[in-house]
Amino acid sequence: MINSQSIIQFKKALYWGAFFMPVQNMFRIFVISLLLLTGCEAKSDYQYVKWVYDGDTLLLKDGRKIRLIGMNTPEVAHHKQKGQRYGREATETLRELLKGANNKVRLERGKKAKDRYKRDLAHVFLPDGTDISEWMLQQGWATLMVFPPNTRYINDYRKAERVAQLKKRRIWRQKTHQIQKPRQLKRAYRGYVRLKSTIKSIKITKNNIILELDQKIFIKLAKQNLNYFNHYDPKKLLHQEVIISGLLQKYRGKRIIRLRHPAQLTLVD
Repeated sequence: MINSQSIIQFKKALYWGAFFMPVQNMFRIFVISLLLLTGCEAKSDYQYVKWVYDGDTLLLKDGRKIRLIGMNTPEVAHHKQKGQRYGREATETLRELLKGANNKVRLERGKKAKDRYKRDLAHVFLPDGTDISEWMLQQGWATLMVFPPNTRYINDYRKAERVAQLKKRRIWRQKTHQIQKPRQLKRAYRGYVRLKSTIKSIKITKNNIILELDQKIFIKLAKQNLNYFNHYDPKKLLHQEVIISGLLQKYRGKRIIRLRHPAQLTLVD
């Protein structure tokens, strides 16, 4: 509501701006004056963290469950499943990081707002501007995880992960996180991999492009994500040697890695 005091302040701002301020400052005066007229104040988007589930998932005091965009940390023990190496340490590290900021964070929602578990997807920042995903990647507590269309900071995240890889920080000391050939993997292995192999065959279906690696490991690329591959066409990678990173899973009896973004794929010269 506009009150008489606001009008008086507005008139004063215009008067003094017109006679004593440089022309380039007039726009600032105009914006401030509008805020006075409307009674608006700049509002921060800060929230408070109530609980840390693991290294990439938070619970806010307002009840929202937040999945941090851009990274994936090792799992902690839950639902009768054993925890993964570095899972507990990554969780405790995130708790300490948040504690140092009084559990205060700023959220930036992703283009895709929720995941399949109905968790809110967001980039999460500390009050000093630290991007938590980027920090966790650089410290070696997480691997890069890309889910289009939430790709805004992907280049920063990829660089952060590369720093941790080169310095062999935390999870990058593990054998499973080194570049391997498919034949070096145990048939039963499921989890994060960095595989170096030649594309043996390419199959194009209605919705996907399927790239076959050695040892019958398949790379599944949804056609809806093809627009992210500007520098090369995955359909022309036959007989090319590549390094692919991602989660190796079993789907309908086959071992597959889902390729969602070129950050997961490197051509070997």
